[in-house]
Amino acid sequence: MSQQHDDSPVVPQNSRINRILLTYGELALKGRNLKDFKKRLRENINLHLAFAGPGWSAHWRHKRLFVEVPEDGQSRLAEVLQTLEQVAGLARIQPAIWTATPEGPRREHLEAIQAQVLDLAGVSHQAGQTFRVKVNRADKRFAIRSSELERELGGQIIQQTDWEKVSLNHADRSFHINLYPEGIYVFCERRPAMGGLPVGSGGRLMTMLSGGIDSPVAAWMMAKRGCPQDFIHFTATHQQQHDLEQNKVVEMARHLSHFTVRSRLYLVPYTHFDLAMLAAPSDYGVIMFRRFMARVAEALCAETGALALANGDSLGQVASQTLENMVSKSRAVTLPILRPLVGLDKQEIIDIARRIGTFDNAIRPYKDCCALIEQSPRTRSQHHRLEGEESNAFPEYEQMIRDTLADARRVDFQCGEAVEIASPDPLLR
Repeated sequence: MSQQHDDSPVVPQNSRINRILLTYGELALKGRNLKDFKKRLRENINLHLAFAGPGWSAHWRHKRLFVEVPEDGQSRLAEVLQTLEQVAGLARIQPAIWTATPEGPRREHLEAIQAQVLDLAGVSHQAGQTFRVKVNRADKRFAIRSSELERELGGQIIQQTDWEKVSLNHADRSFHINLYPEGIYVFCERRPAMGGLPVGSGGRLMTMLSGGIDSPVAAWMMAKRGCPQDFIHFTATHQQQHDLEQNKVVEMARHLSHFTVRSRLYLVPYTHFDLAMLAAPSDYGVIMFRRFMARVAEALCAETGALALANGDSLGQVASQTLENMVSKSRAVTLPILRPLVGLDKQEIIDIARRIGTFDNAIRPYKDCCALIEQSPRTRSQHHRLEGEESNAFPEYEQMIRDTLADARRVDFQCGEAVEIASPDPLLR
């Protein structure tokens, strides 16, 4: 049985694509505040499109969301489609040939519909594949029934193009004709988009970004739930803060901003903690360090307006991520710590990382802060025991946090580009 490939990319360069029809999924479940979600979604789309060049913008008309393709925009169509795939809240992206019908679609439009379908069929043909025609006759004033039009157009495709086989249930390619009162959409590509909710519809987070595979996936998952995010990363040396072009975490944050729209990355050296640990070594060094990072991140939340922390913990994946150690870390702060990967196994996380484009960067060599603190962390810890250890090792704990934040450097990103560098951060003065 062949698999349906409606979502496989086909950018028909020689066709007359003049509109990109956008559909949302989960937003449809919203009630009286739906208009706020739709407004946020359109704003995010237009912010992304601003980086694609002049003339691209999203519009809501007749309860449909779409992007007009400028007359000179065909050469940038593939780039724009890829950009739209990264917008949280969109479910599907459909580059289409659009024909306006101010008085509704009529039988006299049939010739134009046939020409458009044949145009798409010609540029999308692949040997051995099957096809089908799907008609959505939303405007019932169109005289021809959906099934009749599907048969007629299917016959035209077989007669006038290289397509030979039809499959109604498992077609490799579907040609869609949507007949609406305001116009006709003809398309053959339905790209899956990010889904979820538009960024900005949820509360702001401070995401703890490491140099590994997991935390970028966690950031992507929280962006999909509508949460705007800033990132905090703990560097082993001050040099890592200044070699921005060589720092893979900077590149990671830049890439993630395709999904998070706007994000600030705080590069924070942990030298103050490291020096204190040298004077008072402990078997719980890794757990104490993770609690320290959470406290520094929480202190930063007070300045950025974040309502919670987020990280890439996956239950039981490493020794520091046992349930006991997760509880100990959570009890170190007052804000909640969100762990979107907690129930995923490593392969599931890797699969997502590959799909969102963070995997290759994540596996590049890098001095991870936790690995430098201790090689064999304890698998079980208790909050009250750790408080005692911390009192002995760090008598000036709050001052250590302030000193750490005073050395922070910030890089700002928007839609995949670095837009501002600030050091020291005025928020931290």
